[in-house]
Amino acid sequence: MCLRVGGLDVDGFQKVLMKTGLVLVVLGHMSFITAAVLHGTMLRYVAALHDAVALQYCVVNILAVTSAIVVIATGIAAAVLSRYLLSHPLRWAVFSSSVACALFSVTCSLGLLASIAVTFATQGRALLAACTFGNPELLVLKPDCPFDPTRIYSSSLCLWATSLVFCVAESVFAVRAAQLTHQLLELKPWWGKSSHPAMQESSEPVDSHDLLSCTSSMPLTL
Repeated sequence: MCLRVGGLDVDGFQKVLMKTGLVLVVLGHMSFITAAVLHGTMLRYVAALHDAVALQYCVVNILAVTSAIVVIATGIAAAVLSRYLLSHPLRWAVFSSSVACALFSVTCSLGLLASIAVTFATQGRALLAACTFGNPELLVLKPDCPFDPTRIYSSSLCLWATSLVFCVAESVFAVRAAQLTHQLLELKPWWGKSSHPAMQESSEPVDSHDLLSCTSSMPLTL
């Protein structure tokens, strides 16, 4: 008997879940690298300053790193689940981590948008607070900073924009992973009606080994 999950056969479902997990792993690593570069080029100089804007920058960067780690863990768990679909604890682990990953990514996106907006509003004054001058017009004449002040404004905005793109993509694929495991767990859909009419109409028992081997063309919806 051939089982179908969410309109796909088992092999197709495994491939989709595997690809989703791999994409999450790649996005998580790229987001982590971007946050690390941002910290190394700018935030490590303003982290010690007692400034609300600088504190907001650091909090958002920490959130981005945390989100990246959760994304990587979720991607690895989803890839493992694609090979062990019968593991019920692993299904719940991937589902819960996917939901947490989506929440972290959305929160990170909002924080990055706030950082970009604050930087535009303050014209990057918090980025130059570590320098010995306060007038941006003197950047070329007195570059007395622990970093290159002529590029810190544009570089920070570019890194924030890149990290924002990664966070949005992470939230999309995290929701996709949550949907896949939601179907696998046979949970009730969000609107409260049953999403498994085929299972309700047929009470024929299904052996656990049938989940991994499709030998018949008869579909059975999980």
